[in-house]
Amino acid sequence: MSTMKPIDRKATTLADSAYQRISDALLAGTIEPGSRLVMDQLAQELDISRTPVRDALLRLEREGMIEPSGRRGYVVRAVGVDDSVHLYEAREAVECFAARRAAELGAPAIAHVRAAVRAAAGTDLGDVRAVYEANLAIHRSFVEVLDNPVLLDMFDVVWQGARGLAMFGDYLAHASEQVAIDAAHESLVEALEAGPDAAEKAMCAHIAAGRTIHDR
Repeated sequence: MSTMKPIDRKATTLADSAYQRISDALLAGTIEPGSRLVMDQLAQELDISRTPVRDALLRLEREGMIEPSGRRGYVVRAVGVDDSVHLYEAREAVECFAARRAAELGAPAIAHVRAAVRAAAGTDLGDVRAVYEANLAIHRSFVEVLDNPVLLDMFDVVWQGARGLAMFGDYLAHASEQVAIDAAHESLVEALEAGPDAAEKAMCAHIAAGRTIHDR
């Protein structure tokens, strides 16, 4: 397992920071499936006590990303076929619907999505976390405009949980082409302007195209 930088003790909570640091490593692929995570070793690397590390690991276990393995240890689960199917089906259920509704809401909603796409311009494609955050912001913008906190919570569960991070890392690991993030999503804005049917169809096609990357 690669060395991780110590955590800034001024962070909001050490458990959240530990979770974020480990999740970032899963996203970047520096902690690979099958790797063993040992509580004492992680606490030493992150320069914090075992308690917040334990809390972070328990959270990752609840999210299905790691499994217990020996005393104070865990093993990182591989992203399986079922994980891919379940996450992408959930994305289709939320985001395709959101695209249709955003188009129905009209100009203000479209402007919000367009601003998120434009904000992604210039994202460093070599920075995995930045690429993830830019993609997240664009897709979340479709749901934000609906002003439906339940749908937004569903979106966040899919995208921001450990399995979502690992899935995105797997996507980047298998993607053969790098396209500017704003350019890759511009067609979704154009589809919004074309109407609800076009918006829903475009989002479903966009998600389906991402899903095929994992099979490469």
